[in-house]
Amino acid sequence: MFSSIRLIKALGLIALVIPMFAFAQPMPLEDVLKERSTSADIFNKTMRGEIPFDAKNPAHMKAVDVNAKFFVYRVTRPEIQSEPGKMDSVFKEFEGVLRQLKTKADNPFNSSFLEKILEKTKEIIPNTSISARINAVRMQAMCPAEISTCDLAGQKSLPDQFMESFVAVLQKSPDDGMKLYALKGIRDTYKVIRPMAVVKKASSRVTLSSAVEVKVAETLAQFIETPTVYPEGTAPEIVEGYRVLRREALKALAQSRSPISGQKGKTAFILAKFANGSDIKPEPRLDERAEAAIGLLNLRIQDPDASEYNIEAALYQFSSFLIDYFQRFSSRNDSDIEKLFPWKFYAARITDAIDELNKEVKNVPYLVEMVQKIGLGLSDMEKLDKAAIPQLNTFVQTKPPTSLLIFKKIPGTEVKLHGN
Repeated sequence: MFSSIRLIKALGLIALVIPMFAFAQPMPLEDVLKERSTSADIFNKTMRGEIPFDAKNPAHMKAVDVNAKFFVYRVTRPEIQSEPGKMDSVFKEFEGVLRQLKTKADNPFNSSFLEKILEKTKEIIPNTSISARINAVRMQAMCPAEISTCDLAGQKSLPDQFMESFVAVLQKSPDDGMKLYALKGIRDTYKVIRPMAVVKKASSRVTLSSAVEVKVAETLAQFIETPTVYPEGTAPEIVEGYRVLRREALKALAQSRSPISGQKGKTAFILAKFANGSDIKPEPRLDERAEAAIGLLNLRIQDPDASEYNIEAALYQFSSFLIDYFQRFSSRNDSDIEKLFPWKFYAARITDAIDELNKEVKNVPYLVEMVQKIGLGLSDMEKLDKAAIPQLNTFVQTKPPTSLLIFKKIPGTEVKLHGN
């Protein structure tokens, strides 16, 4: 079986096949190959910038369209799905093309190619084959990382288009494998546009539209918060697979960097609850909690009404998580889970997130004191087998924020601490 199915099975996820997908068979690959042979020269030269790409030139657009079909439609082929290594070869070839996009940045070719890949993969998503569906989203999720190589028009239009597609997968797909790749796509889309959103020239800044940003946040919030209760006797790998999928959703939500206070998508509240909260079923794994805690550090006040988001309450929740994290690190034993947990990796990521927050956010005394109380604790954890942050523990116990509401104006956004 191809690698995507192995991945999904390893995570204990469930992939369903339902009758509604009995359509969307693409153009025969043989016909695509015939068309591709006549356009290969134009495709390669416009991709490399040897010929200026012109979206109004029918020959240029045909070359892009045919090659997008070639890469995407192969995931539907039974002989590629069934023969070991064949699907991986398809993706390695596609990765090679994506790498070439970097050699000619600000190229309108790149925008057209990524847009066509999105278009063709959306054709495959309603396929009868679970392999085709999962790999179509897998291919789609590889594209956002290359948006920065596009011309400005593509940079501004493609993030919304990809996000809309990933959201549709989360909302409608019957396959957890598709959802896993859609979550990766959301996370990578957020990552790629983050530096483009703060460039000096205002007209060149790239952001999601407000409507799409809210839709993504609300969809992720619903995905994360929808209760999942497993009956007694459920195989442990099924529950663990769900937790892994939920962790990926938390990682995607954490990349948004916006607290968002809407009724359906309280990003900061959800991250605080998973970092340090109780009454969550199934109980979050430590890596889920760590991802949520790092997400809290990544949030930045964007609403003009800054009093809406209570950064002190968020930092209080983060500090409480960190105290528990250090306690578990110090008391860890040789059990498989704790021995294999990447304690130092998360310590390094937390350090980076704190440093970035401390550099970008000013006039928050609680943040300054929190950083002082952490001291060298995280650095010690990265280098040594023992580490402690006793001053932070005292600080949290003696100096809680005036309000513990994550959103001061929204009742019910106080988080009940983990273990209480």
